[in-house]
Amino acid sequence: MNLQDLRDELATQAASADQHPSDLLPGVKDKIRGTRRRRTFTAVGVVAVIAAIAAGLVPGLRSTPPAPANPPEDFTRDGLTVPGLVGNDRLLKAWIGDRGQGKLAFSWTPTTDSITIHANCSGDGGALGVRFKINGWYVGDAGCGAQPEAWSMDGGALLRPDSPFWLSSPVGKPAEVSAELIDLETRRPAGTNARIWFGIYSTGANAAANGVPTRTVPADPDAYTNYGVVYRSKIGGDILAGAKVADPGRTEVRFSFTATGNRLILHDFCTANAGSDTALPYSVSMRIGPGEPFLSTCQASSTDAGVGSSITIASPVPAGQRVDVVAQIVPSQKNGPAAPPDARLGMGVYFEGDQQVVDGVSLPEQTEMAGYVYKLADLKTAPGPAGHVSIDTPADKPYVIAYGGSTLGSGQFEAGLSVGKTETGRNVASADGLGVGWDAQGAGPADKATMTISGDKPTKGTLILAIYLPV
Repeated sequence: MNLQDLRDELATQAASADQHPSDLLPGVKDKIRGTRRRRTFTAVGVVAVIAAIAAGLVPGLRSTPPAPANPPEDFTRDGLTVPGLVGNDRLLKAWIGDRGQGKLAFSWTPTTDSITIHANCSGDGGALGVRFKINGWYVGDAGCGAQPEAWSMDGGALLRPDSPFWLSSPVGKPAEVSAELIDLETRRPAGTNARIWFGIYSTGANAAANGVPTRTVPADPDAYTNYGVVYRSKIGGDILAGAKVADPGRTEVRFSFTATGNRLILHDFCTANAGSDTALPYSVSMRIGPGEPFLSTCQASSTDAGVGSSITIASPVPAGQRVDVVAQIVPSQKNGPAAPPDARLGMGVYFEGDQQVVDGVSLPEQTEMAGYVYKLADLKTAPGPAGHVSIDTPADKPYVIAYGGSTLGSGQFEAGLSVGKTETGRNVASADGLGVGWDAQGAGPADKATMTISGDKPTKGTLILAIYLPV
């Protein structure tokens, strides 16, 4: 299993943690099955890479300005070297462990809020990596090179300026850094015949990934902001209905808003799982009006809390009526531990924007990707049994592809998306329909995008392929 496979597995575990019907809230599983599919399906293509960058997992895609004239010096010890520059990342702190030292820790004071950790290691065979934590916060893993003398340029861990990490560990305050050699397949500490060497680097802002324009959107005048967490007043075509961020350490928020009749999009912000790399001991229970709560994985990838994964539900009451919202951090398992004292919780509810519905599948008229708004420009459909559908892509401008479909019948179906001859997205559909996946593309020559269904043969339903262009 390679590192990307492991990351995919972790994403699947995070999605599956959204439901604990036998341990916590009966009946929730059926209510959020469609959203879990949406979360899994959207984790493909460039959009997934952008999301991983925001979460601090993939540092390999950044802007590449000219290298500085006076690069930092390399750090060398016992024949091993931590380079002063990795791409355009500048070395701030280097560390080379002793032989047989599979785990190490030291104090370090960050001087910038945009850092990358590049690492390498040696050990007793297997797929090895280094797990990094700062002040107990799981930052990410760096895969190791095939040879002890190799330097892993792609693997690493990233903290961007919008990372929730900086809320409790600000720049200029000493922090405890730990690094541990792990087996990437078992996620357990590796053997003792090991050595770790790595560097902490300052890194530039992410200007583009695969040519896709990317930016951090500032809080607008009507946004809700508290303790550094922001719920913007509008994201794509969705409008903020209400939001609340709790005081640090508090595990519950409450607020109310007036329903408009539109569907609601729920965005929680939760840091209780910040120290966990595989197990996710905490969830967020969200009660929206009457009825049973919905469950979400406790997670926070950005202080811009209205982006990232979400749950979409029907309005629980008619337009004009009051909706009471209660969100709580809860153990994922029965009798689980109480939330850590420094946990942070926020909750935001948005009114869903205008939609175009195709065979029961909703496509937004506007969507936001990587900080930019795109509008639905072209839509193609085909009967499910056709097995494929194509659409022309624009020339010389970035665009976003929405792809998926309605229920195709019984069996397992795999949807593959290609632009020209390049495959850009693939996912296995769940039993109750494909849902909608998203893939962002940079500007280039006009081409043709095609979604193809493999696996079992569809017997019904509709295949959907849409192009969104910048507003």
